[in-house]
Amino acid sequence: MSLLQSPPARDAAGDGTGTRPGWGTLVSSACLPAAISYLAAAAVLATLTAAGGADSSVAWAARVGAMGWLAAHHVPLTIDGASLGVLPLLPTLLVGALVARGAARSAARSRLHQPEDAGWVAGAIAGTHGVFGAVLALVATPVTVTADPALAAVTCALVAGAAAVVGLARPCGLLPAALRQAPEWVRPGVYAGLWGLAVLLAAGLITVLIALVVSAFDVIQLSGSDAGSAFGLIVLSLAYLPNAAIAGLSWLAGPGFSIGALSISPFAVHAGPVPAVPLLAALPQGPARPWWIMSLVVPLLVGMAVGWRCAAIASERSERLRILGVAAAVMALGSAVLGALAGGRLGAAAFDPVDIPFGMLMVAVLTATLLGGSAATLLLPFPREETAPGTVEIADEHSASIPDEDRASGVAEFGSSAVPDQPEQL
Repeated sequence: MSLLQSPPARDAAGDGTGTRPGWGTLVSSACLPAAISYLAAAAVLATLTAAGGADSSVAWAARVGAMGWLAAHHVPLTIDGASLGVLPLLPTLLVGALVARGAARSAARSRLHQPEDAGWVAGAIAGTHGVFGAVLALVATPVTVTADPALAAVTCALVAGAAAVVGLARPCGLLPAALRQAPEWVRPGVYAGLWGLAVLLAAGLITVLIALVVSAFDVIQLSGSDAGSAFGLIVLSLAYLPNAAIAGLSWLAGPGFSIGALSISPFAVHAGPVPAVPLLAALPQGPARPWWIMSLVVPLLVGMAVGWRCAAIASERSERLRILGVAAAVMALGSAVLGALAGGRLGAAAFDPVDIPFGMLMVAVLTATLLGGSAATLLLPFPREETAPGTVEIADEHSASIPDEDRASGVAEFGSSAVPDQPEQL
């Protein structure tokens, strides 16, 4: 039997707690996503540079592919001495989806079902991406682009490892295993919080899309006159669309965001220059509108929806509130992490930094979720068990209830048969 067809081997401890997949499965799940994402980054960036009239040689494509691969793993870059920490999240999501799919397929191929089994696959994927990132940062990036190899290794390993865990979560039951020792109300709270966070992100994305439609004329003007530049700017705008959705979420929640001197929130707008990118054409430069404050209703409505979900899970009010508290914490922490990932340094002094105040965003999301969710949770009536007409509840240890006529007949039968017939005395 060849190496690629080797069956899963038991763990070295021999206690039956984990399964080690074959070496072929580990190599394919670790190396294929890294290679495919690198080739995709090289192809896209080479196409963009060729459309802009720059060098399109194979060596140049390999170098810009290394830069794009590192950027897709959210490794900060330095270009011509200027820091670039505001990295597009769409390539990161695509790489994460590729890694997660590869990890899930490896789990299915090796029949991995236990949480202990996931360590082999996730560790191999994280280690491979970390080593590959360090090598690319050392030798493969363009001359004008630099990256810290140690930071590249750690960041690439974290991104790939997190994506692998997401892919292995369902087949290996990672979340139930992680919450095994937690109270029963923690798990539904986590699921409700993840659902609420997804709804908030969708609301932020819808806000951005509405603003782009309203500013369609400015978007077209910033797209450029020639086809090459228009194509590049459109691709750049699509890559940063998840960042814009997170900024839209922060605007809806109240803290807003800033790009250099420009800061925007539902309460005020401080004008400033912005990069000439079509995605940023929707940013207002005038004063804040009075009706913008109505945007704060959206997080409250999402909190109410989360509260309804929590109320549907449990019947007791105290348990509903505990589930809601877990959901609010998950939403607040998730929004803070997303806000930190979406911002960063932008080398040009006029546009630096791009800041989403993730601490204020966390507090705003937590407050809105607790307020809206508490209202929905406390106002929803408790489900009551209906007592069928003509029944009498018996207060015994089983809390049983029997119909009146059956109870009466039972008593009569018991009375007639309680004393056995005595033999006739002679």
